[in-house]
Amino acid sequence: MRTLAHEVRNPLTNINLSVEQLKPEMDSEDANIYLDIIARNCGRIDGLISELLDLSRPAEISLQRTRLQEVLDNTLAAASDRISLKNIRLELMYPEKPAFVMADKEKLRIALLNILINAVEAVPAQSGVITIAIREEMPQQYKVSISDNGGGIPEENISRIFEPYFTSKTNGFGLGLAATWNILQSHRAGIDVSSQIGEGTNFMLTFEQVQ
Repeated sequence: MRTLAHEVRNPLTNINLSVEQLKPEMDSEDANIYLDIIARNCGRIDGLISELLDLSRPAEISLQRTRLQEVLDNTLAAASDRISLKNIRLELMYPEKPAFVMADKEKLRIALLNILINAVEAVPAQSGVITIAIREEMPQQYKVSISDNGGGIPEENISRIFEPYFTSKTNGFGLGLAATWNILQSHRAGIDVSSQIGEGTNFMLTFEQVQ
């Protein structure tokens, strides 16, 4: 995989360099528009290569004592524009005391963001509802649930949603939830997905408590 990524990135770099050289010589506004399109799509391809490389190896993480409330707040901040644009109602249920777990804050934020964005895309504009809750459960566990009132996932697809390249979206690549699975495995977190067509979907994540 790394060899293939290197072989793809070499011509991609040449394309980017050529675009940079051409831009100052272009007087036509239309030509510059097309050059920008080329540059953006080169960036997108490069990003996809990085995601594929990340999926081909275990996520490298640095675990530290972390508050789940903080990670979820940062996740919500990253998705706030998309939530606002669809006028989605958020319902948050946090325990009063800090919910400490061992986690890599940034990697866990990425995993949670992938689940949250899926929920944002699934719910209807104006009437969409996403509920996020942290619950303390015995023996010494915290459960994080992310629920939505979207269209739901067909039963035959639930077991496949974490597979690389599996997607039901017309413009998707099936990499987001695959990366989420990789990160959660590195955290030794449990994950369970339940869904009802026409009613919505719930992702339930389980983490070990730390004091």
